[in-house]
Amino acid sequence: MTDGATPEPGRRGVLSALIALCGATIAAVLAAPGLRFLGDPLLRRRPGTTRWTKVGTIDSLPADVPVPVPVVGERIDAWTRARAQRLGTVFLRKKSDTRVDVLQAECPHLGCSLQLDEAHHRFACPCHESYFTLDGHQTSGPSPRDMDALRARVTPDGDVEVEFERFRTQSHDKVRLG
Repeated sequence: MTDGATPEPGRRGVLSALIALCGATIAAVLAAPGLRFLGDPLLRRRPGTTRWTKVGTIDSLPADVPVPVPVVGERIDAWTRARAQRLGTVFLRKKSDTRVDVLQAECPHLGCSLQLDEAHHRFACPCHESYFTLDGHQTSGPSPRDMDALRARVTPDGDVEVEFERFRTQSHDKVRLG
C-alpha cells in the first residue's frame, strides 16, 4: 500500500456486504405483508364516499305500497371484508317509474325491526309501540325521531339502488354510524 491510497476491500469485506444485502432483502420481503396488514384500514374507502347497493328492479315493485327488501352487500369492518352479507332491511315505496322512496326498517328508538301494519296504513315497532306514517313520520311512541330515510336511485336499466347506512339509535339527531 502506498501513501494516500485507500486499501482494497478484502474478501471478508465483500462477504460481509453481501450478507448484509441479503439480510436487508429478506427483511423487506417479510415486512411487506405486515405493512400492508397494518396499513389496510388506511387504504380502504374513505367515509363520505357513496356505495350503492342493488336491491331490486323498479318493475318488480307495486305502486305506492311499501315493500320490505333485504339489503345484501359487502360488509367491511376493521380488517375483514365479507361479500354477500345481509346488511339490513329497507322499505321500498315506488312513487313513479324513476323514483323510489326508501326507509330504514329499524326503529330509531332501540333498533327493533319495524313492521308494516297494513290494516292501519302505518309502520309499527313491536318493541315499545312507536308508530310511523307510510312516509316515515312518527305519530306516537318513544322513538326520538322519524324513520331514517335513505338515498335511492333508479338506473337506466331499471335497477333500484340504495345507499345503505345505519344511524345511531336513541338520538334526536340522525347520526351516521361508521
